[in-house]
Amino acid sequence: MASHKVQLYIYDLSGGTAAVISPMLIGKKIDGVWHTSIVVYNREYFFGSSGIESCNPGATALGPPLKVENLGETQVPYTVFIDYLNGLSETTYAANTYNLLSHNCNNFSQDIATFLCGASIPKYILDLPNEVLNSNLSSALIALAKQLESSARPIREEEEKAHKEHSPDFDQLNSQIEEARSDFKVNGGDQ
Repeated sequence: MASHKVQLYIYDLSGGTAAVISPMLIGKKIDGVWHTSIVVYNREYFFGSSGIESCNPGATALGPPLKVENLGETQVPYTVFIDYLNGLSETTYAANTYNLLSHNCNNFSQDIATFLCGASIPKYILDLPNEVLNSNLSSALIALAKQLESSARPIREEEEKAHKEHSPDFDQLNSQIEEARSDFKVNGGDQ
């Protein structure tokens, strides 16, 4: 059975600013505002206000990761992983479930790491929201987080669906994608 490397990509959303201003704002130093993703099967998978997404490794809008940690190896077949992700995208990690402080990219990375190779992401990343919430500014930060979440939400699903249903380009593109998937499977493309 094939084995695939599982990596954690770690980004600092503050670009180093958190380490400088956190002592003044929350009374203790935090080294970063962490965003994480899982890289496996030559793709980077992450969760945000739009739901579960993927891209080529290191190709997010955040640029290259600050740090890469090897979490281990997985023997979970790619097709099983994709089925698992599809299920999560409709339930636990649907776009409307995102919460900046309590249900975010780091929780997603933790769940995926556990599923793929029984690993855990670093505790300092998982504990960051509690450190912030236990600070003197917690109520102000919660209000700010809610405001940021609201502004980051994607357009409503009904509007998006209506737009796609009336778009001949979408129908043609979708047809081409399905045809390519079919050819890929016929030619032994399953990993």
